[in-house]
Amino acid sequence: MRIALSVLQLLYVLLLSPLIFGILAKFEERIESKKGPSVFQPYHTLLKLFKKQSVIPESSSPLFHMTPYVTFTLYTFLTLVLPMITAFPLEFGPTVDFIGGGLTFGAAALLKKIASLDSRSNYSHLGASRAASMGALSEPITVLIFIMLGVISKTNNPYIINNVLQTSSSWYLSLTHWFVAAAFFMVLLIETGKLPIEHSTTTEVGMIDQAMDMEYSGADLAFSEWGGYVKKFLLMSVFINVYTVPFFVPMKYDLGAILLYMIIHFLKLMGLVFIIGLFEESVSKFRFFKNFDYIAISFSLAFLSFLAFYTTKGSF
Repeated sequence: MRIALSVLQLLYVLLLSPLIFGILAKFEERIESKKGPSVFQPYHTLLKLFKKQSVIPESSSPLFHMTPYVTFTLYTFLTLVLPMITAFPLEFGPTVDFIGGGLTFGAAALLKKIASLDSRSNYSHLGASRAASMGALSEPITVLIFIMLGVISKTNNPYIINNVLQTSSSWYLSLTHWFVAAAFFMVLLIETGKLPIEHSTTTEVGMIDQAMDMEYSGADLAFSEWGGYVKKFLLMSVFINVYTVPFFVPMKYDLGAILLYMIIHFLKLMGLVFIIGLFEESVSKFRFFKNFDYIAISFSLAFLSFLAFYTTKGSF
């Protein structure tokens, strides 16, 4: 039964992840009083790309062609081990903890950077350089966030962290938890390429992730784009299921409750999409050198969670 639920969770994430970002794009366009694309536009784009031929730079190695498929596989693996529709581990849940999941995300990001350098494109090199600069500062913050959640729950298991925050109102309402949640929200905006860090444009000043994919086409680009949707979907789900709104996630096997929670989870994501959309349409993009000030604030919030825990001696 756990294998069947794992397959259900995998299909849920793979099929719905493009829709979430289609809805986000539509919402942002409506805020700007524009009609905007259909919420199903990401599906149309993926289908169009799958039908096109992949063109590979002549100077690149086989790694460039393989990377979209490897990173997509890594994100698919994470889909099977992170708490999406249940608060109890499924078949592959015990494979990795939060640190292992973070390393898997990091491995996928590193492969994308190496492949973009392998493309020999100036724009791809620019994107890889910027992504490496941001990652060098944001990834230690993510580790600190995971450590503080581990301190709260005495484990790095995301399922147990969900159970602790879902059943302990004291920890849920503590300053330690909410400093961590605020810091992770800022890191989430970095990892999903949202303002004030980045903007989904084709202009040089707004390109980080977009630049790294610039030399891809056809099915290669489709898998890279789809993998990006899955990555963002996973991070948003971890944010709401583990960090901020851990409630209602089924803690024991009940097929009816799990199917109902899939609907609730989608509604939670819609709430997060609404917040991100309002945030993105309400602020201006930072100049690139100002991004480090933004990251410093995120680190300060994560460090404040550390101080809040140890100054109160863990007494909430």
